[in-house]
Amino acid sequence: MSGWRSVPASWVARNRSKLVHALRMTASTLATFALAEVLDLPQGFWAVITALIVTQSNVGGSLKAALDRFVGSLVGVAYGGAIAMLIPHTDGLARAAALLAAVAPLSYLAAKSAGFRIAPITAIIVLLGSAGASLGPLSFATDRMLEVGLGCIVGILVSILVVPARASRSVLDTAAEVARLMAEQLDALAVTDDASQAVMNRLVVRTRQALTRLETLVGEAARERRSRLADMPDPDPLLRTLMRLRHDVVMLRRAVGEPRQDTADRDVCPDWTPVAAAGASTLRGLADALATGQPPDRSTALADALAGYRAGIDRTRAERRTRDMPTDWLWRMFGTGFVLEQFRRNLDDLVERTADFAAHR
Repeated sequence: MSGWRSVPASWVARNRSKLVHALRMTASTLATFALAEVLDLPQGFWAVITALIVTQSNVGGSLKAALDRFVGSLVGVAYGGAIAMLIPHTDGLARAAALLAAVAPLSYLAAKSAGFRIAPITAIIVLLGSAGASLGPLSFATDRMLEVGLGCIVGILVSILVVPARASRSVLDTAAEVARLMAEQLDALAVTDDASQAVMNRLVVRTRQALTRLETLVGEAARERRSRLADMPDPDPLLRTLMRLRHDVVMLRRAVGEPRQDTADRDVCPDWTPVAAAGASTLRGLADALATGQPPDRSTALADALAGYRAGIDRTRAERRTRDMPTDWLWRMFGTGFVLEQFRRNLDDLVERTADFAAHR
């Protein structure tokens, strides 16, 4: 029986963030509905829908959704109301002309900025909605903005007060995920069989997806900082450093990715895999530090491994073995050394970024 009891508990643990988000959305919906009833708003369902849209998975996302929703609705209501008053639209042809005049410019505006996507929809409601025809453009616009404003306020408040989640916290968790994925790429890169190549392909996709999520979270965390809802360091340098590291891993994959089959002596080129192993270990340590808020370990293992690789290149040149080496081998040896040096510098920068966040915990 104890095993059966552990199943719901483990399911709840795995889906905690989703359940919390569902709780926030439900709370904002019910709170907005109650307020709309108390205020006797003529179309309170718009406030409820707005609150549902505004309640995002973190506070920064809710701030962005609220701003986009309110500004887009304001532009749509103002422009749609102006067109409704300037162009009589009592018959089908006149309504089509008014619709064209309202939707075309707002659609262009929405195409330029995703924040205005709601503007043409709102203008259409003003022109074609039955409530707009009965109340008049000005009254309908006023009611519409009250409803949208109420939904935005409730959505933000619920995101802040009901089991709040900060985008700045999610930034560190996602950055840790990116660091671990790059460490796994370095491990897979040291193996040249077909299975490791398939693993590498999956890791590349997951890393790209994680960086995309991180970029979105960094923007949301920036809104939290501007709103004084978070006091953590600017996460943008952290994102830039991880992007540079990802580029280094890509360049390393290109430099050493081909199997070494064209030379019988496999010991001609220095072995770069100890450097990759030290880099993977450093990345995992930084991932743990980002996730837990602990200061990073300033190990010299990567620098020592890279010094060993450079010493190997110097020995190869001193013994004049490079004269008989194929051109592509020379490129891989020196190109790999250059990429590994860039990787070390960017990894040192990631250590500093991690230390900045640990100091503000």
